[in-house]
Amino acid sequence: MMNVGAEIEPEFSRPFNLKELEKTPRIIDLSATEEECALLAHRFDQQSVGCVSANLVLVWLEAEEVLSISGRFQAEVVQTCVITLEPVSAELDEEINLVFARDIEKSADIVDPEDAEPLDGEVVDLGELVAEEFSLALEPYPRRPDIDQGSIDLGPGASLIGEEEARKGSERHNPFEVLVALKPKP
Repeated sequence: MMNVGAEIEPEFSRPFNLKELEKTPRIIDLSATEEECALLAHRFDQQSVGCVSANLVLVWLEAEEVLSISGRFQAEVVQTCVITLEPVSAELDEEINLVFARDIEKSADIVDPEDAEPLDGEVVDLGELVAEEFSLALEPYPRRPDIDQGSIDLGPGASLIGEEEARKGSERHNPFEVLVALKPKP
Protein backbone atom coordinates (compact mmCIF):
# COMPACT_ATOMS: atom_id res chain seq x y z
CA MET A 1 0.00 0.00 0.00
CA MET A 2 1.34 3.42 -0.99
CA ASN A 3 1.54 6.25 1.51
CA VAL A 4 -0.61 9.05 0.06
CA GLY A 5 1.63 11.82 1.43
CA ALA A 6 4.89 10.20 0.28
CA GLU A 7 6.79 11.62 -2.67
CA ILE A 8 7.66 9.29 -5.51
CA GLU A 9 11.39 8.82 -6.03
CA PRO A 10 12.46 9.81 -9.57
CA GLU A 11 13.76 6.99 -11.76
CA PHE A 12 16.82 8.99 -12.89
CA SER A 13 17.79 11.14 -9.92
CA ARG A 14 20.95 13.26 -9.85
CA PRO A 15 20.54 15.88 -7.13
CA PHE A 16 22.88 18.85 -7.33
CA ASN A 17 23.37 21.17 -4.37
CA LEU A 18 23.34 24.76 -5.61
CA LYS A 19 25.65 25.76 -2.74
CA GLU A 20 28.40 24.01 -4.74
CA LEU A 21 27.88 26.30 -7.73
CA GLU A 22 30.44 29.09 -7.79
CA LYS A 23 30.37 32.27 -9.88
CA THR A 24 31.92 30.43 -12.83
CA PRO A 25 29.90 27.99 -14.96
CA ARG A 26 29.90 24.33 -13.98
CA ILE A 27 29.82 21.51 -16.55
CA ILE A 28 28.11 18.31 -15.47
CA ASP A 29 27.86 15.04 -17.40
CA LEU A 30 25.10 12.57 -16.56
CA SER A 31 24.42 9.01 -17.70
CA ALA A 32 21.54 6.73 -16.75
CA THR A 33 22.20 3.15 -15.73
CA GLU A 34 20.48 0.23 -17.50
CA GLU A 35 18.08 -0.07 -14.56
CA GLU A 36 17.24 3.65 -14.69
CA CYS A 37 16.63 3.39 -18.46
CA ALA A 38 14.23 0.48 -17.88
CA LEU A 39 12.39 2.51 -15.22
CA LEU A 40 12.16 5.51 -17.58
CA ALA A 41 10.74 3.25 -20.31
CA HIS A 42 8.08 2.07 -17.88
CA ARG A 43 7.30 5.60 -16.66
CA PHE A 44 6.87 7.01 -20.17
CA ASP A 45 5.20 3.87 -21.59
CA GLN A 46 7.92 3.08 -24.14
CA GLN A 47 9.10 -0.35 -25.28
CA SER A 48 12.65 0.46 -24.20
CA VAL A 49 14.95 3.37 -23.42
CA GLY A 50 18.71 3.16 -23.71
CA CYS A 51 21.84 5.23 -23.37
CA VAL A 52 20.35 8.33 -21.76
CA SER A 53 23.10 10.88 -21.24
CA ALA A 54 23.37 14.63 -20.87
CA ASN A 55 25.99 17.33 -20.86
CA LEU A 56 24.78 20.35 -18.87
CA VAL A 57 26.18 23.78 -18.05
CA LEU A 58 24.95 25.44 -14.87
CA VAL A 59 25.59 29.13 -14.30
CA TRP A 60 24.15 31.82 -12.08
CA LEU A 61 22.79 34.70 -14.19
CA GLU A 62 22.29 36.55 -10.91
CA ALA A 63 24.10 35.20 -7.86
CA GLU A 64 21.90 32.66 -6.05
CA GLU A 65 18.73 34.15 -7.61
CA VAL A 66 18.58 33.28 -11.34
CA LEU A 67 20.01 29.98 -12.59
CA SER A 68 20.59 28.95 -16.21
CA ILE A 69 20.83 25.27 -17.15
CA SER A 70 21.73 24.58 -20.76
CA GLY A 71 23.24 21.77 -22.77
CA ARG A 72 22.15 18.66 -24.65
CA PHE A 73 20.83 15.22 -23.94
CA GLN A 74 20.90 12.07 -26.05
CA ALA A 75 18.84 8.92 -25.74
CA GLU A 76 17.82 5.85 -27.67
CA VAL A 77 14.18 4.87 -27.52
CA VAL A 78 11.99 2.15 -28.99
CA GLN A 79 8.39 3.26 -29.30
CA THR A 80 5.29 1.48 -30.60
CA CYS A 81 4.00 2.37 -34.07
CA VAL A 82 0.49 3.79 -33.67
CA ILE A 83 -0.62 2.05 -36.87
CA THR A 84 1.02 -1.38 -36.90
CA LEU A 85 1.97 -1.68 -33.20
CA GLU A 86 5.46 -2.71 -34.32
CA PRO A 87 8.65 -1.31 -32.73
CA VAL A 88 9.94 2.05 -33.99
CA SER A 89 13.50 2.99 -33.01
CA ALA A 90 14.57 6.60 -32.62
CA GLU A 91 17.62 8.48 -31.46
CA LEU A 92 17.00 11.70 -29.59
CA ASP A 93 19.54 14.52 -29.52
CA GLU A 94 17.94 17.61 -28.05
CA GLU A 95 18.98 20.95 -26.58
CA ILE A 96 18.12 22.00 -23.06
CA ASN A 97 17.76 25.71 -22.29
CA LEU A 98 16.08 26.43 -18.97
CA VAL A 99 16.10 29.36 -16.59
CA PHE A 100 15.05 29.17 -12.94
CA ALA A 101 14.42 32.14 -10.64
CA ARG A 102 13.77 32.36 -6.91
CA ASP A 103 11.51 35.40 -7.36
CA ILE A 104 10.33 35.47 -10.96
CA GLU A 105 8.73 38.93 -10.82
CA LYS A 106 11.77 40.47 -9.11
CA SER A 107 14.06 38.95 -11.76
CA ALA A 108 12.06 40.32 -14.72
CA ASP A 109 14.93 42.62 -15.75
CA ILE A 110 17.15 39.54 -16.26
CA VAL A 111 14.70 36.98 -17.65
CA ASP A 112 11.21 37.06 -19.14
CA PRO A 113 8.86 35.87 -16.36
CA GLU A 114 7.07 33.62 -18.86
CA ASP A 115 10.34 31.83 -19.67
CA ALA A 116 11.45 31.23 -16.08
CA GLU A 117 10.67 28.29 -13.83
CA PRO A 118 10.44 28.72 -10.07
CA LEU A 119 13.57 27.86 -8.10
CA ASP A 120 12.85 26.56 -4.61
CA GLY A 121 15.39 25.28 -2.14
CA GLU A 122 19.06 24.56 -2.60
CA VAL A 123 18.90 21.29 -4.58
CA VAL A 124 18.05 20.77 -8.26
CA ASP A 125 17.51 17.22 -9.51
CA LEU A 126 19.34 17.31 -12.83
CA GLY A 127 18.39 13.72 -13.68
CA GLU A 128 14.69 14.44 -13.27
CA LEU A 129 15.13 17.60 -15.34
CA VAL A 130 16.64 15.50 -18.17
CA ALA A 131 13.83 12.91 -17.79
CA GLU A 132 11.22 15.65 -18.18
CA GLU A 133 12.95 17.05 -21.28
CA PHE A 134 13.19 13.48 -22.64
CA SER A 135 9.42 13.04 -22.25
CA LEU A 136 8.80 16.27 -24.16
CA ALA A 137 11.06 15.14 -27.02
CA LEU A 138 9.27 11.82 -27.58
CA GLU A 139 7.28 11.49 -30.81
CA PRO A 140 3.64 11.51 -29.64
CA TYR A 141 2.43 9.41 -32.62
CA PRO A 142 5.36 7.26 -33.73
CA ARG A 143 5.00 5.58 -37.12
CA ARG A 144 7.25 3.30 -39.08
CA PRO A 145 8.75 5.37 -41.91
CA ASP A 146 8.05 2.68 -44.53
CA ILE A 147 4.28 2.50 -44.01
CA ASP A 148 2.18 2.81 -47.17
CA GLN A 149 -1.03 4.41 -45.95
CA GLY A 150 -3.03 2.90 -48.82
CA SER A 151 -2.08 -0.66 -47.90
CA ILE A 152 -3.53 -0.57 -44.40
CA ASP A 153 -6.96 -2.16 -44.04
CA LEU A 154 -8.90 -0.26 -41.41
CA GLY A 155 -12.22 -1.88 -42.23
CA PRO A 156 -15.13 -0.99 -44.51
CA GLY A 157 -15.34 2.70 -45.41
CA ALA A 158 -12.31 3.72 -43.31
CA SER A 159 -8.96 4.90 -44.62
CA LEU A 160 -5.97 6.91 -43.53
CA ILE A 161 -5.52 10.40 -44.87
CA GLY A 162 -2.30 12.34 -45.35
CA GLU A 163 -1.28 15.44 -43.45
CA GLU A 164 -2.35 17.75 -46.32
CA GLU A 165 -5.80 16.15 -46.47
CA ALA A 166 -6.13 16.45 -42.69
CA ARG A 167 -5.21 20.13 -42.86
CA LYS A 168 -7.81 20.77 -45.58
CA GLY A 169 -10.43 18.79 -43.68
CA SER A 170 -9.95 20.92 -40.59
CA GLU A 171 -10.75 24.09 -42.54
CA ARG A 172 -14.46 24.02 -41.82
CA HIS A 173 -16.90 26.10 -43.75
CA ASN A 174 -19.71 27.93 -42.05
CA PRO A 175 -22.88 25.89 -42.72
CA PHE A 176 -24.91 29.10 -42.70
CA GLU A 177 -23.00 30.64 -45.64
CA VAL A 178 -25.70 29.39 -48.03
CA LEU A 179 -28.26 31.50 -46.19
CA VAL A 180 -26.44 34.71 -47.15
CA ALA A 181 -27.73 34.28 -50.71
CA LEU A 182 -31.33 34.10 -49.42
CA LYS A 183 -31.02 37.30 -47.41
CA PRO A 184 -33.05 40.13 -49.00
CA LYS A 185 -30.89 42.75 -50.61
CA PRO A 186 -31.51 46.41 -49.61
